[in-house]
Amino acid sequence: MLISYVYMSHHHDHAGHNHGPSTLENINRAFYIGIALNLLFTIIEFVVGYLNNSLALISDATHNLSDVASLVISLVAMKLAQKAANLTFTYGYKKASILASFINSVLLLVVVFTILKEAIERFNSPPEVGGKVIIITAIIGVLINTISAFLFYKGQKDDINVRGAFLHLLVDAIVSVGVVISGIIILYTNWHITDIIVSIIIAVVILVTTWGLFKESLKLTLDAIPKGIDLVNIKKIILNNDGVKDVHHVHIWALSSTINALSAHIILDKEYSIQDSMKIKAHLRHELEHHNIQHITIEIDSDTIDCDELECH
Repeated sequence: MLISYVYMSHHHDHAGHNHGPSTLENINRAFYIGIALNLLFTIIEFVVGYLNNSLALISDATHNLSDVASLVISLVAMKLAQKAANLTFTYGYKKASILASFINSVLLLVVVFTILKEAIERFNSPPEVGGKVIIITAIIGVLINTISAFLFYKGQKDDINVRGAFLHLLVDAIVSVGVVISGIIILYTNWHITDIIVSIIIAVVILVTTWGLFKESLKLTLDAIPKGIDLVNIKKIILNNDGVKDVHHVHIWALSSTINALSAHIILDKEYSIQDSMKIKAHLRHELEHHNIQHITIEIDSDTIDCDELECH
């Protein structure tokens, strides 16, 4: 007996991770506002940094430019994830949101390398920089990035794509605070090498805050089990259901940054009617939805199947 059964939750979400229309509208608005504010500030910061020989400002502006790119990538990915499935992309474009978070993390790592390279080249002969200009420009950056990050605060809790955008902006706000400190030190001590030291600190901060996003997005791109889901625990949940004798071929992966999928084969403890088998599966679906798995495929295998031959796991 081999019965295939697929569930997809359309009417409700026990895990609470799917974005409703109002939430999507708010996130869309956050992206548009964030892109506009950061693009404007990036242009200002580049010009001021170039005119005042400030590597700290240019470094921060470069990072802000990557933020603008990341926000655009994240927005496009979110739009793609909402598109319907078709004959070529049978899951739709949901995984675009995971790919976007991976691209964003790689962009940040490139920024780190660029800043460090430039800082090392300037270390032997640090140029003079204007402390007041740096302070004023960086304070504007703190305000813009803090406001932009706040717009993504709620959405980032359950969506790795939105979290990537939030992380970019939050890091920018922290980095701008560092640039303000650099400007104050230069203003009162004329120790211009501070600008280079702060640039290196900025690069390290970006690296530390980005590494987790890079690892998580890479794992999800390679269909690893999403964060917060325990395979051993999921198997126990399935086995604890009445009527289930054994479970094997369990696979869990992320369809998007908010939707997770599972496929599994189960063996029942006796012969059940098709109607009773469907009830067992319905109960399994209900249980698994509580553990942040929304797309569920369950097959019932015959008890006579040789599990060793199938390499069951």
